[in-house]
Amino acid sequence: MWLSDIACMKRFLKPAEGESILEVGAGNGYFSGAIASELGASGLLVASDPSTEQLSGLETECEFGNIRVVSASADALDIGFSGFDAIWSRGAIHHVTDKTSAFARFAQVTRPGGRLVIADIFSGTTLARYFDSFIAQSCNTGHEVAFLSKEFAASLCALTGWGKPTFYEEITPWEFEKREDIGRFLQLLFSAKPEYSAEDCFAAADEHLSISETASGWALMWPMTVMAASRPAHG
Repeated sequence: MWLSDIACMKRFLKPAEGESILEVGAGNGYFSGAIASELGASGLLVASDPSTEQLSGLETECEFGNIRVVSASADALDIGFSGFDAIWSRGAIHHVTDKTSAFARFAQVTRPGGRLVIADIFSGTTLARYFDSFIAQSCNTGHEVAFLSKEFAASLCALTGWGKPTFYEEITPWEFEKREDIGRFLQLLFSAKPEYSAEDCFAAADEHLSISETASGWALMWPMTVMAASRPAHG
């Protein structure tokens, strides 16, 4: 279902053989294996997350043995690695409380000329409205977050040693065999409270996003904003 997201990652991050890349907020490691495969045996992926429970086994199971898992928050990043060619983060920065410290730490551990690619939910978008109006109410664990605006993200880059960022609006299709699979998937993905049925989850997504029938099933169009910036080559 997330193959289109992997393609999006490759298009913007452009992981190359032999590079060292830091993944911030690796979550369940879905992107980690795909990135590490592009880096090859001579490269290194450091997968960081405040909780590494879901990343158990990632180091030993990866194809080239080139993944290191570290427990660290984005605004601290005490990871013992530096000089990264690039930093990648998807769907994690809106959970970070101190974004100024996070962006500063990103710059400190990245080499001059290195790049920062963040795919996330930005304020004012249809996805932000979907989260604020439905996920915040239905999520069993709550969803207290702070979405970046493009203006604040640009200011953070200027303040912490990054060049002017570029923003891209990317809509990727999440494909399913059956209509009901969409609601059930969203119900599980966002840990919906018992009183929110799979049909409730489907209806909310259909109201705020775009769901359509395809030749092979159904597609939920998932809109994300991608921010790309680089460190000036002079330092």
